[in-house]
Amino acid sequence: MTLPHLAPYDPLDPAHNADPAARLAEARDRCPVSQPRPGVHFLARHDDVRDVLTAHEAYSSVDNFALESGGTTADLPAAIITMLDPPDHTALRARLRRWFAPAVLRKQEPRVRDIVTDILDAWQPGQKAEIYHDLARRVPTRVVYAFLGLPEEDWDRLHRWADAIDDILPQVPIDMPEFVALTRYLGEQFAARAAAPATGKGVLDGLAHPADGEPPLTPAEAVMHTLQLILAATDTTASLITNLLHELLADRSHWERLLADRSLIPTAIEESLRHDAPLQYVLRTVTQEREISGCPVKPGDRLAVSLQSANWDDRAWGADAADYSLDRPAGQATPMTFGYGIHTCLGAPLARLESRVVLEQLLERFPDLRLAPGYRREPAPGLVMVRRPARLDVAL
Repeated sequence: MTLPHLAPYDPLDPAHNADPAARLAEARDRCPVSQPRPGVHFLARHDDVRDVLTAHEAYSSVDNFALESGGTTADLPAAIITMLDPPDHTALRARLRRWFAPAVLRKQEPRVRDIVTDILDAWQPGQKAEIYHDLARRVPTRVVYAFLGLPEEDWDRLHRWADAIDDILPQVPIDMPEFVALTRYLGEQFAARAAAPATGKGVLDGLAHPADGEPPLTPAEAVMHTLQLILAATDTTASLITNLLHELLADRSHWERLLADRSLIPTAIEESLRHDAPLQYVLRTVTQEREISGCPVKPGDRLAVSLQSANWDDRAWGADAADYSLDRPAGQATPMTFGYGIHTCLGAPLARLESRVVLEQLLERFPDLRLAPGYRREPAPGLVMVRRPARLDVAL
């Protein structure tokens, strides 16, 4: 019997994103470069995704998060790093890199551990908890505010503003009250630091006091770079933590293996990143005549580059690519979760650090952790770029 073809994968259709496996598998097998919308090509195979993310001279990152009603670079007070091409991207990445160097990020571990400990101290065995809102969302927001050097007494209202913005990404009107409030607050914080001697504490102070040879930033540039760090570091890391714990508890033999062997924790995190990429796709704009898997693309065409489909491609990952496996060989292929090439996520080591600390403490404190009775995974409503459950109910 011949099975009917599924509708082409549409990255803007929440129903497709909610349960993407079958459509993405068909796309990889039958039509690796499709056109779900006029002028928009969808890329499904690992090698095509890798090649496009590497060839920044042919595929521009400008307006990376603007597809139809998404905001464009021109709408923003200043361009952010994910929407820049070289040489502007190169200069800004070098500027931000000093805070994201591995040695610098390792120094954040005591603060991350304190934040996780403070949250989990209120939890008791026998209780029920909801992982996404009660833990996974709270950890990265507090970590990034501490990393930026923002006053702890302001964290709760920053959290509310950032949550409201994250809930409608990438379609953020710049007159949105929460966007206005958050950018105004960041502008005030930047101005206060620029007017005071450098302290060397926090990214925002560093942006206010450039290193030798760095041109000063305008207030609008500093605010947008800070806002980008907040938004990029919160919901994606929260989704990583939630997805990771769902995989470990949905088949609890994974959790039992980690209880017996903590050395599997890095493997568990990497496999979660591959199997459940928090950010589902990124966008590029074609600038040169090219051909992708036999499909011609022309300048002005938009590419929706599927990170998740690349991570499920059995051509790269083997016949069990669709499975979550703690036995996946290291170096089997390159996960596309944090991007690839010059736009590889600067904050990836910080996200891994937060996930590791959360998992270590949960294993230590709540070895009997399991999904709450009757729990069923439901996709987060409305999201088209992020993959995670709407909630994750557990019994401690």
